Amino acid sequence: MRRLVILVMVIFGLFFPIQLLLVKASIQPKLEKVDVSFIQVNRLNGETRLFKENDGYEEVIIDKIVNWINTSSPSEEANELELNQTSIISIMKIKLKNGDVAVIEPAYNCVSQNQVKTCTIADGEVIYTSNNKKLRLKSVELYDWLLVGWKYESVGAPKDELLEETLYSKYFSYLDETYADFIMCPKIDKVEPIDGNTQRHIVQASALNYSAHHGDVPFDRIHIMLTDTPENGVKINKVTIQKGISEKESAIQCRRAS
Repeated sequence: MRRLVILVMVIFGLFFPIQLLLVKASIQPKLEKVDVSFIQVNRLNGETRLFKENDGYEEVIIDKIVNWINTSSPSEEANELELNQTSIISIMKIKLKNGDVAVIEPAYNCVSQNQVKTCTIADGEVIYTSNNKKLRLKSVELYDWLLVGWKYESVGAPKDELLEETLYSKYFSYLDETYADFIMCPKIDKVEPIDGNTQRHIVQASALNYSAHHGDVPFDRIHIMLTDTPENGVKINKVTIQKGISEKESAIQCRRAS
């Protein structure tokens, strides 16, 4: 009998932590960035901003938000479900392409004393609501962005990127249709004057293939070497394709990593 009890305890000890892990894993939110149509942030003071999936620069911001959601960790604190919505200083709505809407708002810690409920914002924690289910999550990055970070996201491309895109578009027009797909994250990698003459240049440029932007396959990268002179115009000297570059390299190409 004693051996049976010990055996049951051993089995329970081995199995129960696994069950807890499975339960915790099952409530972890998982979003796919390709399913998001737009993200909108609204503040109590009336400020608002929309980040759209079909905008190349705002798509990067959506990728960041989705990654923070998917890598957040569940909080053990209770969800406060009775908060007055007018007291929530900032709220984020995530519109999915299937019509569903997920909501992220700051989490609060509330204490009741003498029939008075006092709530204070929980640092680094948010409430994620999807399909009428509320999850309290820990994510300092998501929390900070929800409160203030979204206000400081750049609108469109910085001036240096716009200049590079303009130059790349000029040189890209000299390539044949074989390379028509290489239009994503263009960069002017190097510009060298010819014999010290600032009107004559050797230019090295690169870009990624747009067809891989959904992430199903790795990006390919084009490398272009050309000369640009007043007397001869643009002359393409060398074109090479770098197949299947790493995720880190593609992030650097698109200025999403250093």
